[in-house]
Amino acid sequence: MKKNILIFTILIITTSGLIYGQDFRKANWGMTKAQVKQTETSEILKETDELLSYKSELAGYKSLVIYIFAGDKLTRAKYSIIEEHSNKNDYMTDYNSIKGMLEKKYGTPKDDEKVWKNDLYKEDYSQWGFAVSLGHLMYYSSWENDRTSIFFLLNGENYELKTVIEYTSKELGSVEDEMRDKEALSNFSDTGFRTSNWAATISDVKSNEKLAVIDESSSLLAYETTISNIKTIVGYLFTEEKLTTGRYLATEEHSNKNDYINDYNTLKDLLEKKYGKPQKDNKIWKNDLYQDDYSQWGFAVSLGHLLYYSTWETEKSEITIMLSGENYKTQLMIEYESIELKGFKEKANEKKNLNDF
Repeated sequence: MKKNILIFTILIITTSGLIYGQDFRKANWGMTKAQVKQTETSEILKETDELLSYKSELAGYKSLVIYIFAGDKLTRAKYSIIEEHSNKNDYMTDYNSIKGMLEKKYGTPKDDEKVWKNDLYKEDYSQWGFAVSLGHLMYYSSWENDRTSIFFLLNGENYELKTVIEYTSKELGSVEDEMRDKEALSNFSDTGFRTSNWAATISDVKSNEKLAVIDESSSLLAYETTISNIKTIVGYLFTEEKLTTGRYLATEEHSNKNDYINDYNTLKDLLEKKYGKPQKDNKIWKNDLYQDDYSQWGFAVSLGHLLYYSTWETEKSEITIMLSGENYKTQLMIEYESIELKGFKEKANEKKNLNDF
């Protein structure tokens, strides 16, 4: 009898992390994808190397359960509430209800904020849910315990709202950040553009590039990818069958135009990690109408009133990132240009222009 009690006690001690110390649902940080799968009984909705997704309920709210891995270790997880409402203010009601339950579980929030990015509807409470859907208003709260940071967010864009509770391992969160940065930085080359050297032919580039071609001509190869969750078109530009220029053109769309500035800063920070401090780092006001109102700076960019750009130079390449706009449209682009082939490109373009006469 005593032997059985001893064995039972040992089992409780050795498995206490799974029974009593779960970090998210029935899982603990650092678990492999295979181990996390064993904790869930629902059918998998989506699986990649970095992600597992299930459909579930959270306190009666329809939700997605998402596990995120780095190096096959669970580092982050979240609930994405998928309840739908015709009255957009009901999303705020859901947020406040769930926040109340989180407070009972974790105590007073470390942060508890309502942030207006654009105060167009600030004086009309009946439109606050609509303001969230436009990206004008955001709610967030946060908590911490010894092992986990918890972040609760209600935000929106392009008339859609998102309610997300995100859990991040304090110990392993940096591992994911490092791997994400490593993946993003792999898009930037020291010797050419992406995986190809300058002067490469179209066939050379196609054999080096792992992405699927979306457009092709004698002077262009185009692909689609994401860099730090920013959708971009990848463009290889050829001069007389030689690769001379490469471009990333961001295609991410935002209803709040200041988010284009955030995208610019995200990509610029990555370029600084790769190439160091920029040679030039400028913000140019061509018209200072909105200069004293930061909430309108993104709009100022779309009008052509404000321009951002930074430049770097390596042994092989000149690199420029630029955020510009005109006629209410915004363009964010990173351009790589071969230093050695710059003269060759200029002569070829001049020859082409002369042949037009």
